[in-house]
Amino acid sequence: MYVNEDDPGEGCSKQAERQTDPRTERSLEESRKLILQWASELQSVDKLSEKHPWIKERIVREEDTKEDKDQCEVVQNRITQWAKEIQSVSESSGVLGDELARLLRLLGLKKKKLVSLMPLLEFITWSLLKEDGKGMVPHLWLSAKQRTWKAGMPRYIPNSVWNWIVSAEVDVTLDPMTNQAWLQLSEDHKKVQEGQTEANLPFSPQRFDSLPCVLGWEGYMSGRHYWEVEFANNGYWKVGVTTASSKRHGRFPMNPSTGYWVLWRSTRQFFACTNPETTLPLLLVPRRMGIYIDYEEGQISFYNAENKSHIYTFTGHFREKLYPFFALLDGRGVITIWSPEEHSRF
Repeated sequence: MYVNEDDPGEGCSKQAERQTDPRTERSLEESRKLILQWASELQSVDKLSEKHPWIKERIVREEDTKEDKDQCEVVQNRITQWAKEIQSVSESSGVLGDELARLLRLLGLKKKKLVSLMPLLEFITWSLLKEDGKGMVPHLWLSAKQRTWKAGMPRYIPNSVWNWIVSAEVDVTLDPMTNQAWLQLSEDHKKVQEGQTEANLPFSPQRFDSLPCVLGWEGYMSGRHYWEVEFANNGYWKVGVTTASSKRHGRFPMNPSTGYWVLWRSTRQFFACTNPETTLPLLLVPRRMGIYIDYEEGQISFYNAENKSHIYTFTGHFREKLYPFFALLDGRGVITIWSPEEHSRF
């Protein structure tokens, strides 16, 4: 049996190719055509790159040494993988087989069913233009899109961008010198929940004395950082980031002007803690949430880590160290921080 070594599939043969559903082949081919034709944002990448020359310096530091590959083969394999991703995203939106091919040929991208494809197609277009460093295109694309996306609508994050976000993962642990006395930390400082009684804790100027909050142990003054938390028992919470000098004592509003960039899950409501609050749809409440800091870009972003979608991004200018922040607002909630080793690497 002859095996085509150039086929990007696993264990694919000519016989297997003949058995492929022709509708799948048609939708993949139309997806490939669309990738090669989609060029509405080609000039945006260079303009953004010129505005952020420090990005290239960061990419050089992060660049991994790899063996050179035949460029044509790499491009063709990448286009094929993108086409498959378009098909996968389309199927999750209820667009299947011949319907996808027909919509791509005749209706373009204006129909409601194809809205979820837009972020992926834009990212692919940027990638076709620029290939001068690991992480360059994901960084530029993510920074630009998160500044313009309106709150309240889930935005699909392409796999290449998501992998780049997760590559900034850090191992967050809770700081036992900051938790309010009613909050109980696990022995490994990865889980927090409300205790049965108020604990007698040593004094610390960084400890919350009224609000049920706790901080992460390590703060960040530069670079990219990502971590994930899981929420149990459908509790109410606030999660995000705060500054080293933000208020800890008494009761006070939490928003960027007081040094807090957080999302708030309350009774039948979901907010970004801006001033005034930005209401978010309850359907965006995640079971597992990713928090991402890009210090130099001035962005703090929140994602649904299970379906790789964007929830909300705060933008600003940071001048001091930023710490992970967690608050439990009822007696039943539990927050668990995922460790990097718990994730599958692509």
